[in-house]
Amino acid sequence: QPSSPATSGPSSGTGVEQASTARNTLADASTDDSRACDGCPPRRVGTALLQTTVVNVLYEAGNLARGQVTARVTPATWWANVKRGWEWDLDDFVVNQIGHPYQGSNYFNAGRANGLSFWESAALTAFGSGTWEYFGETNRPSLNDFINTLLGGVALGEMSYRAAWLVRDTRATGHSRFASEFAAMAIDPLTGFNRFLSGDASRVVDKPRDLVPDGLAAATSAGIGWRRSSTPDVEPAIDPFLRIELRYGDLETGRSRAPYDGFTVDLHFGAGSTLSEARVRGRLFGRSFRDGALQVNVAQHYDFNHNNAYRFGAQSIEANVGWNRELTSRLSMRAMAWGALTALGAVDSRPPDQTPGPPPPSPGRGISVGPRFYDYGPGGNFGGVATLRRDGHPILTLAYDAYHLYVLDGVRANHLLQRARADLRIPLKGRLGMNVISEYFDRRTFFQDPSLIDAEFHFPQVRVGVTWRTN
Repeated sequence: QPSSPATSGPSSGTGVEQASTARNTLADASTDDSRACDGCPPRRVGTALLQTTVVNVLYEAGNLARGQVTARVTPATWWANVKRGWEWDLDDFVVNQIGHPYQGSNYFNAGRANGLSFWESAALTAFGSGTWEYFGETNRPSLNDFINTLLGGVALGEMSYRAAWLVRDTRATGHSRFASEFAAMAIDPLTGFNRFLSGDASRVVDKPRDLVPDGLAAATSAGIGWRRSSTPDVEPAIDPFLRIELRYGDLETGRSRAPYDGFTVDLHFGAGSTLSEARVRGRLFGRSFRDGALQVNVAQHYDFNHNNAYRFGAQSIEANVGWNRELTSRLSMRAMAWGALTALGAVDSRPPDQTPGPPPPSPGRGISVGPRFYDYGPGGNFGGVATLRRDGHPILTLAYDAYHLYVLDGVRANHLLQRARADLRIPLKGRLGMNVISEYFDRRTFFQDPSLIDAEFHFPQVRVGVTWRTN
């Protein structure tokens, strides 16, 4: 293309040269057929498969460095795994319910970082999880690990991929641009690495349109929580807590543009554990009816609970129906009901006449000998929530959810877990407020052996603190 008078000749200034370079960069990007948009990563299927394999190699190297004997794989162990087939493993609860989903998020984001769609990246996660189970350890391939890595990896992967794009400022330059890219890489390492490697971390472009949410809200609460249990081995306790909430996009109205264009994240720290609760709900499909008064969604759930009274985790797919109603010019009501299928749930074992807490191995009490004292199985869940809002901000939320798990591995039983929660938010000044949360957890175990006595316990807790919201 012919040069303009402003950019031709030795007298052109540095600022003009930089502007010309930026225009040329944008022009080159617009003609790159491998990109879905100027700010999108180039589509590289082969690189995505290669990087997924590299992720497995890095995890394998880390296990070898730690001296883990199961990491000493050879072609002979690979063939043995193929011949022996699947099992239920005995890993720690946190490893299975957080560690494997996080590893799966690395596979998923290897796809997203290389221009693959949500569903293509989900398939890549299955590839990464399957190859790890057969070839990454000397243990037999684990069915529960495969499911947790796949479904949990998709949920945590797309959530972290979109959260990183919230931090990334693709119109900035210089130190602020580097800081935003570096912070985003801490949230989504694979995409951040690829951007620095390819030079995308310094390209001045608009963000991909489908990664710009229709709305965004966040809140942080901190305070003191009191909890007790109906069983004597869990002492009443008072501990500090921290809660972080994020609402990305609009899950309550409109037609979904892409999976996870709307999702919520709820994290709780404290209550006898560093991370006591993590919940992610991402919309896969959604549509409004009656001018937005009625909303129907299909969503994915990731649940994790870990405290000194109980442990529970699940991967679910739900259908929900929501109703929106304006009460006054300042007050509105939102209600939602859902039913879901739990692909795999985990809950700590409860042998008869045993109180909560990790029980010792006891073959005569229905517990299988081994280091894992929690049960696995599929099931279903249902629940509902109603929220009263003032000027668009929640002031009172009432929620109930129930999970049923049919145990396939562990103590042969049916578990019914129910939780009711009331969340009161009192505005104080501006974005500052007071938060009071009351929760009641009820857990019942019905053993399949008629000679065993069913188990039941309750776990109430109350948390009081201050809250700060972004808008």
